[in-house]
Amino acid sequence: MSLIIPHGWRTRLHFLSRSHRHLGITCAIILIVGYLTACLIASMSGDHVDGDDDASALHHYFAKGMREIATSDQPPNRALAEWLNDLCTEMPETAETLGTESPTIDSFIDSGSLFGQAVAQAIKQYAGPPQQQSLCHDYVLASLDAKDPRGQEARARIEAAALQSPPAPLANEFLGHLLEDDELRPKALQAFQREGQMPDALYARECALDLAIDLKDLEILRELMSAEAYRSTASGHQLVEAGSLLSDPTLQLSGAIRGVWERIKLDVVLLGLLAALLWYAVFVRFSDRQPWRWSRLMPAVIAGIASVGPTILLAHYQDKVMGLSEEGGFPNDLIYYVAGVGLREELCKLAFSALFLPWLLRKRDPLTALLTGACVGLGFALEENLGYYQHHGFAVATGRLLTANFMHAAMTALPSLALYEMVRTRFAKAEAFIGTFVMVVLVHGIYDWAFTAHQSLPMIGDISLVSMLMLALLAHQLFHQLEIMVRPSASVISLLSIFVVGSSLVVSLSLVLMACETPGFKAVNEVASGVAGYVPIVILYLRRIGNL
Repeated sequence: MSLIIPHGWRTRLHFLSRSHRHLGITCAIILIVGYLTACLIASMSGDHVDGDDDASALHHYFAKGMREIATSDQPPNRALAEWLNDLCTEMPETAETLGTESPTIDSFIDSGSLFGQAVAQAIKQYAGPPQQQSLCHDYVLASLDAKDPRGQEARARIEAAALQSPPAPLANEFLGHLLEDDELRPKALQAFQREGQMPDALYARECALDLAIDLKDLEILRELMSAEAYRSTASGHQLVEAGSLLSDPTLQLSGAIRGVWERIKLDVVLLGLLAALLWYAVFVRFSDRQPWRWSRLMPAVIAGIASVGPTILLAHYQDKVMGLSEEGGFPNDLIYYVAGVGLREELCKLAFSALFLPWLLRKRDPLTALLTGACVGLGFALEENLGYYQHHGFAVATGRLLTANFMHAAMTALPSLALYEMVRTRFAKAEAFIGTFVMVVLVHGIYDWAFTAHQSLPMIGDISLVSMLMLALLAHQLFHQLEIMVRPSASVISLLSIFVVGSSLVVSLSLVLMACETPGFKAVNEVASGVAGYVPIVILYLRRIGNL
């Protein structure tokens, strides 16, 4: 007796075939090897402590800070001062995380420790001469309790050292931090400027630039930017911000270029390229079998990377000149994400995708137009991911792979195809292009806004599910277009295999890099457990890719 299976169920059972079971086993092996390798690295770290609680994590961060001070390019006392500022600034949050009381002056004097970490010993080891040790010690006392007489006396000693001629090293830097905590920001800026005159005061110059930008003090900002010491050490973000306020496009452009250069770190670039290569391979496989098809879409990826620069400049124009801001609650935040973030990113990506129109019109191939736009979006996501990995760590790698990479590709591919059709038909399809572009901008803005909507509308709670619905909408639209255009072709390696194995490699590499970056099992286990949250998205991709 034969079993008759309806056509719809054949597609579902297709995922349970022997070849796909083998693919699942391969995926599981890659993930298990990555997780075990990350655990091995965590267990071999020199500052390893048994346990994965918050106290152990604090110990790991303390030990990592000590290693960074010892290996820093800055003088040890400068690196120590920067680390002390971070430690003192984050004391309330650290106490809340650990569920303990904040340290007091008495407890620090008695034990020389903050949250069980030997801070006084670190000061003695790295601060240098006795005067520098006293300044570091006084800064901790003044930060612990500004109202306590001992804290006030410590602050008075720092102020006296800052007013000496010449001032004691670190004194004005510590004074600037204390003044900034008291909301005396103009005076803090002056203190950082005085400290920044010293040849090795890189962190003080960074603080002075940040304050001048935040205060929009154009006179001081122009003075700082005219000094080579500040221009050479400023970050790309600071140069772009300063150039925007000073209406200096050259400064903005140099900042955008420097920002890209700052992201070029081996581990960051390696993971970013692997994640982008996965989707690039998927898009290339959708294209027709023609000579050089694996390199033909590469210029589009490069164009997408280049589109980040104009996007940054437009962002600063919108924020600084137009005054567009997410502050003020709803609906200001929604308007900001739609008319600000969504509009500028999609406009710049589409502009760079339009550069390929002459070539696309000669080819007269809608599929190539769609894939070219997708690769422009992928290039934009690649550059953006480098910044995310740097600032948020490798824990975000899986999420960025499955959401941002595809989102940017789809949000550029659909308008690019519509633009191609509009120009090809001599604007007969202009309405379709306008509708597609507006739809993409709205989807982009709502996708970003949904993650933060609870801040302006507490009554609605967490609506991040809306973002996933936006992702599903884009996936449906893009894969629907591909199903219409793509012609089936046999291949040794299936699309499903590329996606599954590539995703597994990205997740495994992110676990390993996370273990190298943050020693201890806690961070590795958090990243591993977070991967499970993306299972619905993975199933969505598997179903649509498996049908092509």
